[in-house]
Amino acid sequence: MRRVLTTGSSRGIGLAIARRFARVGDEALVHGVTHAAALGALSKIDGKAQAFGADLSKPEQIEKLVSDVGEIDVLVNCAGIYEDMPFATATEADWDRTIAVNTTAPWLLARGFLASLRKRKGVIVNIGSDAGVLGYAGCVAYCASKGAIIGLTKALAVELAPEVRALCVCPGPVATDMMEQSVMKAADPEAERLRWASFPHMKRIADPAEIAEAVIFAASPDCGFATGSVIMVDGGVTAGKRV
Repeated sequence: MRRVLTTGSSRGIGLAIARRFARVGDEALVHGVTHAAALGALSKIDGKAQAFGADLSKPEQIEKLVSDVGEIDVLVNCAGIYEDMPFATATEADWDRTIAVNTTAPWLLARGFLASLRKRKGVIVNIGSDAGVLGYAGCVAYCASKGAIIGLTKALAVELAPEVRALCVCPGPVATDMMEQSVMKAADPEAERLRWASFPHMKRIADPAEIAEAVIFAASPDCGFATGSVIMVDGGVTAGKRV
């Protein structure tokens, strides 16, 4: 039984990933920004699971999380924040908050768990985004943070091979509460939802479980010769445009 820590797994894509690992017999180590949030997710997981809380914007809480969790076989860096943030009005604090959670925390966690990942021939799966490949207006900090995650993944893959594999799974639009919060800020939420669904060539928004399947494969022995790979699960958003 592998021990799998998925950050941000009290809800959304992270919860779908934790549930999927538990379903194949791994121990799901569920993380939320608070211990209560993580505990609340355990009832949604069928299998062996533990709950941990940590605010990933705070390095001291990341250090405690690493200590509390102990050795792991798989680290899935899924926790992230998205805020509508026009470039002209975004503050340095806005930028710092996004980079801290989306980029710095995965780096600190990978370093914190490095000894056990090397010992166990482990895997790091970073959750990126199509926004790490494409630029989107109104979320410059988010795009930058996810582009950095792709670069971090490739660098880790080179430096940590052959003991540790590192891959990046990049979703496109996914039906999560984070997306719903953004949609509900629009003047016409239903039109905004339809607009997001129009981006992928598949003409729909993904279910979190579809992203979880890609993560399961990336972390599995069946994917054992892949490292440094960027796996796009974006419905074709980054493939190109019909002209």
